Parts: sequence; structure tokens; C-alpha cells
Amino acid sequence: MRLAAAAVGAAMLAFGSVHSTGALWNDSVTVAGATVTAGSLSLATGSGAGTAFTFDALKKDPVTVGQIVQAPLIITNTGTTSLKFQLVNAGPKVVAPAGAAVTVSLQGAVLTGSTVCDGTTPMGSAFPNVSASAAATVVAGIPHTLSAGESQTWCVRSILTAAPSAPSVTYRHDFSFTAVQAE
Repeated sequence: MRLAAAAVGAAMLAFGSVHSTGALWNDSVTVAGATVTAGSLSLATGSGAGTAFTFDALKKDPVTVGQIVQAPLIITNTGTTSLKFQLVNAGPKVVAPAGAAVTVSLQGAVLTGSTVCDGTTPMGSAFPNVSASAAATVVAGIPHTLSAGESQTWCVRSILTAAPSAPSVTYRHDFSFTAVQAE
């Protein structure tokens, strides 16, 4: 009988201790003046849309070492909320001659007011100068913010700095951007 009572007591103690460790926590807070905004993020570069862009305006057929090609690039927030964007990859993709290796210097400036995209444009405000040998060269881009519907114009300059396998080449520039909602 004592054995049975001890077993029942042990079972009650075990059940009671397991049961007593179970806890359900619940809490809520009301915040006055909170606003939740939903919208869409959409970045358009040049005449295209999305985060990848082939910059055909920088194409020159053919290009020789030391030759400068530059053109304006219009970047537009086509979404419904403010966004922060930056250039993350850029570089040349050789079209001809097939297999030619090239290196370019890419430079970019944000055009403001009456500034034009010409040989006197001071570079570096759109993204830092970068030496690129491939279309997916990583760029430590500078973040820029655009409100919904707002545009920014960049002056992009490309200088062919090396083409060891050919006296002249034809290439295009591929750019990739990231865009996140502005805080």
C-alpha cells in the first residue's frame, strides 16, 4: 500500500511539475499615430525597366584603346513609394571580335541643374570610378533616393583602357542596380 501511495505521489509530483513549467506569454501594445504604408518598388533605367540594364548609348563600333564614350542615363522611380537605389555591377560585354579581352574605366556623375554630360563633367557623384574587365564587375555604388515618379540623370563615361588581343573592339555595357524602400 505504501508503494502504491508513493507511486501515486510521485506521479502527481511529476505531472504537477511538468504542468507548472508550461507558460503562455501574450502581450500587446497600442501605438498612437502609427502609419503603415504599402506600395510598389519599380526602377526604370533608360528606356527599360527592372534592375538589369544594357546601356546601348555607350556602344561605339568599334572602340580603340584610349577612346572615350559617354552618354546620359535617366533613372526613374516608376513605383508608388520612395526608394533607395545604387549601382552594384557594371562592365563591358564584348560583342566583336569574339573572345577579345578588354578593360574599361567607368565613371559616373549625377547631373544637377544645368549641368550637361560632356568632357568637362566632374565624375564620381553617381558611383566611384571602377576598372572593369567583365559585365558583372562589382561596384561599391553610392546610394541615391528617389521619390515616386522622380528621375535622376547620370552622365556615364567609359574609357577603353586595354584591348590586348585586338586593335579595336565592339562591346556593350551591362549595369545592375539594387533598389529598396526608402526609410
